[in-house]
This record gives sequence, C-alpha cells and structure tokens, in this order.
Amino acid sequence: MNNELQILFQIQEALKTSGYFDTSRVAKDILEYIQEKDLPLEPILERITLNEPWEYIKEKGEFRNINFKLNNHTLIPRIETELMVDIAKQELIKSPTPYTDIIDVGTGSGCIIISLTRELIEKSDDNKRYHATDISDEALNIAKENEKNILNQSVIKFTKTDLIGDISLTKDSFCMILANLPYIPTQQYLELDTSVKDFEPRTALDGGENGIQYYEKLLAQIQEKKIKGCAIFEIEPSTLELFKPLYPKVIKDQYGKDRFILIRFR
Repeated sequence: MNNELQILFQIQEALKTSGYFDTSRVAKDILEYIQEKDLPLEPILERITLNEPWEYIKEKGEFRNINFKLNNHTLIPRIETELMVDIAKQELIKSPTPYTDIIDVGTGSGCIIISLTRELIEKSDDNKRYHATDISDEALNIAKENEKNILNQSVIKFTKTDLIGDISLTKDSFCMILANLPYIPTQQYLELDTSVKDFEPRTALDGGENGIQYYEKLLAQIQEKKIKGCAIFEIEPSTLELFKPLYPKVIKDQYGKDRFILIRFR
C-alpha cells in the first residue's frame, strides 16, 4: 500500500469513528485539501474526531455545485435547501404578475439568493431587485464576500435587520420572499447530534417551542407592510399543521418530506 492510500485509509477510519457516511468522498476531499494547502494531517483529524464538521474546517460548503465560504456564524448548506431555488424559478416563470423584488430573509452565507441570482442574471431581460437580510454582521460579511467571489459584481442589496423590518419597497413592488429560518422545535434541537449543536449557530436552527416563532414574526411583518406576492418557506415537516390556516401549497423534498410551503399574499 503506497503512502497516499495509507493516508486515505487513516482519514476514512477517523471519519467512520465520527459518524460520517460518505467517507470515501470526504476522505479524498481532505487529502486534496492538505496537499493543496501543505498542511499536516493530524490537527485536522483531531478536529474531525471532536465532531467538528469538515465544512467548517475547510471553511467552505457546496450548494448547487458552487463552493460557498462559511464560518461558525453561518449554517452549513443542506442539499434539501437547493430545491428552494428551483421552486422560486418555477414560480417566477409561471406567475402572471412579474415579480419586481426578491428578498432572502436570514441569508446566512447567502447561498440561496446568490445561487438564484446567478441563474437568473444570465438572462439579459432580468431587471429584478435582489435583497438579502440578516441580523448578524458576521453572516452578512460572509454573504457579501460570497457574492463578490461568485457573481463578480454587486447585484444584491444586503441589509442588517430583524427579518424584513428595515426593508424598503416601492408602492408597485410585487415580492417573492424566500426564508429558511430557524425551524427546529427547541426540544428536537436539544436532541440533535453534537456535530450540529456544538458547532453550528443555534440562532440559525432553534425555532422556539413550536418551531415557527420566527415565521410567525415574519408573517406579521409581511402583513404590516402590506406586501403583495408570495413567500417560500423551508419548514420542519412536523410543523406543517401550524401553517394550514394560510392555505399553503406544500412541496416535498427529495426524501418525500413536506419541506417547503408557498404562500400567496394579495
């Protein structure tokens, strides 16, 4: 067995101990990373065995085949969330009323709005206004850096605010609001794996006792601002019943779970 294969085997064993499933892919990624950066392996394996997510160690996470910069102020992008971009694109195509503004609430690393913007601005007729909000300066700084690195231009207006509190819209705005807010009920959050609880920001995961406290606040702000258009939310499937009075359209994720809802505002 040559030295590189021995190192891969060592990495895979550490990953298995820490509960990783896709050990071959991640082990190869780690090997390429230490070779590219000329870093020693042991400190990285030590962090892996302490259950620190690999995405935080390398400070990058993949979303729609793009690498986004991350840190411990931003949630690690999940593959389920990628579907939100497709749902938004389909709504933009099918809507009889053109959307003027797209707002990503609680943007974190910016992966949703940047991915959507990137795929829309390739069309020469795109003239929408793009917004992203977050209450965290650290998250907004990461999102701005990702926009610069991925879009190579300044297209998105970033605003530090609580949900959409300080967002200003014109009278003729027809808005699409995208939100992947903290949606895990507190009791479920407390039962999550330590790799999540000990490293990812609780403020991006814990949705309060019922799991929808931030969505309730956002819906109140939407009503207060008399916003017209739609909202696309990613939710915890167990909380779907709490949204039923809004008559949402329910969209399943790739695992067959009720993961997204689309709500219209007139």
